Amino acid sequence: MATLYEYYNTGDNSFTNVRSADWAAQTLTPATAHKITSVKLKGYRIGFPGTITVSIRATDGSGHPTGGDLCSGTTNGNTLTPSSPGEWREITLGAGYDLEASTKYAIVVRATAGDVDNYFIWRLHIGGTYAGGNVEISANSGVGWSAEGALDAMFEEWGEPVVTAPTVTTQAATNVQATTARLNGQISNDGGEACQYRFRYKKSGGSYIYTTWTGAKT
Repeated sequence: MATLYEYYNTGDNSFTNVRSADWAAQTLTPATAHKITSVKLKGYRIGFPGTITVSIRATDGSGHPTGGDLCSGTTNGNTLTPSSPGEWREITLGAGYDLEASTKYAIVVRATAGDVDNYFIWRLHIGGTYAGGNVEISANSGVGWSAEGALDAMFEEWGEPVVTAPTVTTQAATNVQATTARLNGQISNDGGEACQYRFRYKKSGGSYIYTTWTGAKT
């Protein structure tokens, strides 16, 4: 089940237009490492803007979006409400991407098929208080960006914890007797969670045998 991580979702009192070469972004800084899987944006349409693409990008030393898409998704802008103040729309970001804690990223939004009569309106808050980022505006399809430090866009960033497999080290058997032996191993980097484990062994020239699973399963 997805978890809400970074967000700024109240207080919208303004907007920015997204169309053609006019792109917009909201930077964010995750408090904890996780895998981003979707974002929700609040807005509405003027005319029929067509496909709206939303992606996650890295940021440069000045906090501007940079590089290619780390993950991306689309939504049909023509199905958005045409009424202000808009609706919340979720965009799934493909396979997602693992975000690092305390690292700034950008939610980049564009509607390249839009024009002066057909565009996406993304709701903003003038005087926003999201500490992890701000609105960024590009007038040349993301080539250059300018920071709008007093603005925050309406967004929610959803994802799931990053799952890392524990480290397992096998060790030589001890107390080897004619019919018994002590099997040894070590599990580390388990994230503080309980783990199940079992051993695999065989006699010389024989087939592998597995012990039963032992330990708590989470």
